[in-house]
This record gives sequence, structure tokens and C-alpha cells, in this order.
Amino acid sequence: MIYRNQNKSFSDISIGNKAQPLYEMDNKYLYYSDFVNALREVNINKKDIVFIHSDISVFGKLATLDRNFLLQALINTIKETIGEDGIIIMPTFSYSFCNNELYDVTNTKSTVGVLTEYFRKQPDVNRTIHPIFSVAIWGNHKNEFLNISKDSFDENSIFGKFHQMNGKIVFLGTPFQSCTYIHYIEQMHGIPYRYMKTFKGKIRIGDMEYKDEFTYFVRFLDKNVILDTSRLEKHLFGKGLMNEVKLGNGRILTIESDVMFKEGRNLLDQDIYFFLKEEPT
Repeated sequence: MIYRNQNKSFSDISIGNKAQPLYEMDNKYLYYSDFVNALREVNINKKDIVFIHSDISVFGKLATLDRNFLLQALINTIKETIGEDGIIIMPTFSYSFCNNELYDVTNTKSTVGVLTEYFRKQPDVNRTIHPIFSVAIWGNHKNEFLNISKDSFDENSIFGKFHQMNGKIVFLGTPFQSCTYIHYIEQMHGIPYRYMKTFKGKIRIGDMEYKDEFTYFVRFLDKNVILDTSRLEKHLFGKGLMNEVKLGNGRILTIESDVMFKEGRNLLDQDIYFFLKEEPT
């Protein structure tokens, strides 16, 4: 099921003069071109499919009071880097069904960052109908990512399809620990510290409202299951599989989804608790 965002566009907001600084740190400025160059340096190219985790607060002190200018400029740097044949996917997770809330495709806000909330409202962006792990998608070839299963992390979920297309995971300022793709690897491997749970609730699309149910591979709450991706991050850097560039006070990381999947699967073969802080009770 596909739903097209009908909200008023922010995409027509001009980013103005690209010489206008976006951030300030240590008496220096970060510009539009700095972000484009940084993305290229971590191997983001034309036609790439990118899944963006973001924390835009880390790069420095804001050099503009125009919030929309900043957010649109950051999105445009990604668009310029991947081109019109690329695809941008941003998480707009709401966990609505988990919180016994109605999931309104148009109005339910993203809980994973101001950039994702801004991005999902653009009229050339579609949001998936998933009340827990929804994403917003931009690009001329995005349709095959929009029809996904009702399971959060199976092969036909957004994460499974992203893997099949070998997209690139991008951490725009946010730490590696924010990588939701980890749970897709866990489910595909069949780790023992999570189990399948069905969540039921209501979905609203425009004037239509209906009941539905979705599955989510949740952790056992009573078994001390604590995610810790530090060992995986160190492993990926150690093998030269993840790219990094420092930008202002923050950094940008990228890794190919298939590389991440294969390395994660192999590590779980060796240690089924490799993604955890310690062995569960």
C-alpha cells in the first residue's frame, strides 16, 4: 500500500547563496560545499541508495537563524551528491502501535530527529505505511521500496529491500549505535535474545481509518538484553570496511549494507551475543 504525502512543500525554499555558512566552530565556518565534499569523500556517489541516520546538532554552532534554510540545505547536499537517479531513505519511526497510539501517516511525527521530520513533509517524498518503523523516501525510482511487508525486519521489510539493492548506510553526525539495520541482521540470523511479537492498532490515511497488525522482533525485557555496537564498529574500522570523515565537531560514517550484513552474520556465527554489551541472563 502506497501513500503520497500531500503536505505543502518545503522543497521550493531556495537554499540561496551556497556561500552562506551553515555552522560555526573554532572561528571557522562549514558551508554547503563542505557537506557535499564530505559525502563524496566517504564514497557517496551518483545513483546511490542511501539510508540516512542523522544528528545535525553535532557539527557546530548554527551560523543561521533560518531553520528551514539549514534543513533544506542539508537535504540538498545529499540530493546533489546522489543525483536524480539516487534514492534517499530517512527513518521516521514513531513506534505508534507499541505505544497504543493511532498511526496517522500524514500527521504522526517522526521521533528520530528534526531533519527526518522536515524531510517527510516534502511533497516529493513518500512515507511507508508502517506504524513502528516507517521511513520517508525520495527519488525517481523509489516505488519498489514502498510496498513492504508487515514485518519490521524480514526480507520484504524496508531493511530487507534496502539490503537487496545494496544501499549505503549513512551516519550524518549520529553515532554508529543508532544503526537500526542491526536488528534486520539479528532477525535474519535468528538470534535467541529476541522474539516475534504482534502489535495491533489503527492506521489513518487521509479520511480513511482501519485496523491492522504488524510484527516486530523485540528483545526480552527480563533478560538484560543491552545493545552495544562498539565491538562491531571497531571491527568494521579495523578491516577498512567503513568510511569516516570528520566534519566540524562531528563526523560522517558510511558502509555498504551487504558488507554490513555479511560481516555481522559472520560475527554472530562466532559469538551469538556479539551485538550485546554482555551475555543475557
